[in-house]
Amino acid sequence: MTEPVAMYFELDGQPLACRVLRARRRTYALRVAPDGMLELRMPQRLPVRLIPDILNRHRRWIAGQFELRARHVAQVPDFGHGSTQRYLGASYPLQLATGRTRVQLHGDRLALSVPAPEHAPSVTRALDAWYRAQAQALLPGRLTTLAATLPWLAGRVLPAPRVVRLRSRWGSCAADGRITLNLGLVLLAPPLIDYVLLHELCHLREMNHGPRFYTLLAAALPDHRERQTALRQERPWRPLPA
Repeated sequence: MTEPVAMYFELDGQPLACRVLRARRRTYALRVAPDGMLELRMPQRLPVRLIPDILNRHRRWIAGQFELRARHVAQVPDFGHGSTQRYLGASYPLQLATGRTRVQLHGDRLALSVPAPEHAPSVTRALDAWYRAQAQALLPGRLTTLAATLPWLAGRVLPAPRVVRLRSRWGSCAADGRITLNLGLVLLAPPLIDYVLLHELCHLREMNHGPRFYTLLAAALPDHRERQTALRQERPWRPLPA
């Protein structure tokens, strides 16, 4: 592979920087690199003059990728005094104070005390523990409650779900029937949480996304399409950085 070369183009009237790499390959490949720059890997013999046509052909995809990246950057959490924290679909200003480690919801604010509130890692650890506790307290019980409403699960004892951080999914269902839930679900509004839980419960009957799966989901949740649309506006992200 040759050394990358930064080239500049115009796409839909806007300047666009693209990192171009020559490689031994039969086709070209586009991606947004971790540093945020558009990257084009292309065969050795593909003429440079064709690059603008390639970019234009994929302009919608490129725009979509940069939009997703912008959303992700916007969702990098801030845990300073007065910052906005989410819980069950509502937003709460974070109030920091000095004291023994404690996190509580007080009306319209989230109060957090730690011995050294100016020490950011102490704040993030306390919040992390609180979010984990809320997720463990809420999600398994809610899953059991919803499972009891599904006739085809009557009498079935479900294994306790795993509640963990997931990078890109709200939940999953393994072939052995074990459900895994993203602890970040507790940031969402309850109707969206229920949608995710029922979605995974339906996979206990249909381990696919075929017509029979959606028939089950529609019977359990008639407005599942509306909730799915709303969920797509959210991005799976962890309440706290790793």
